Amino acid sequence: MYINKIKLKNFRNYEEEKIEFDKNVNIIYGDNAQGKTNILESIFICSLGKSFRTNKEKELINKEKEYAKIEMVSTKEDRDIKINFEIKEKKKFNINGIPAKRTSDILGKNYIVLFTPEDITILKNEPSKRRRFLNIMISQLRPMYVHLLNQYNKTIEQRNIYLKQIKYESKPIDNLSIWDEQIVEIGKKIYEYRKEFIEKINEKILDIHLKTTENKEKIKIKYISNIRK
Repeated sequence: MYINKIKLKNFRNYEEEKIEFDKNVNIIYGDNAQGKTNILESIFICSLGKSFRTNKEKELINKEKEYAKIEMVSTKEDRDIKINFEIKEKKKFNINGIPAKRTSDILGKNYIVLFTPEDITILKNEPSKRRRFLNIMISQLRPMYVHLLNQYNKTIEQRNIYLKQIKYESKPIDNLSIWDEQIVEIGKKIYEYRKEFIEKINEKILDIHLKTTENKEKIKIKYISNIRK
């Protein structure tokens, strides 16, 4: 899979720009604050449906404009995939001319890995950073995974609401088990996806690390979960 071209309109500091890529290595260079990261951000949005820099999507629109558009064309297994992104009052995606019902519909259409200097915090900071990294990577390979995450978070939210109802409205505590069982069931599926992903990473990095260290060191990532079988 590789990206053919990308068109930007009113996106960040670009009023209108078209960039064509080589199918091999591409190097983007320039002075600071010229828009290099903005190009990477546009690719990220068309691959994962959101920015890696901001949660305020209106910031993606050029300050002097009312809307922004991105059009990205990639080739995957000898077929082209065209992703269109537009944001005005709200964001919307279009896949090969068909409107996407959900943002998650674009997951798995393009595979990307973004690495920035700040990503070293994945190892140093709290586990939530590592979980977020896992979630982003797995969602691209297994689109169903993102639906499980959404379902899990909604169930947690519903359980918390019911806990308040138990406290303030004297709801029966026995009904809490309904939410607990759902959380366990969904959590097990999420665990299996993460475990599978870590196992695949280990298969790849072992050989790479051995070559890098001239067979002096081995490396292995271990996924530690609260789930116990």
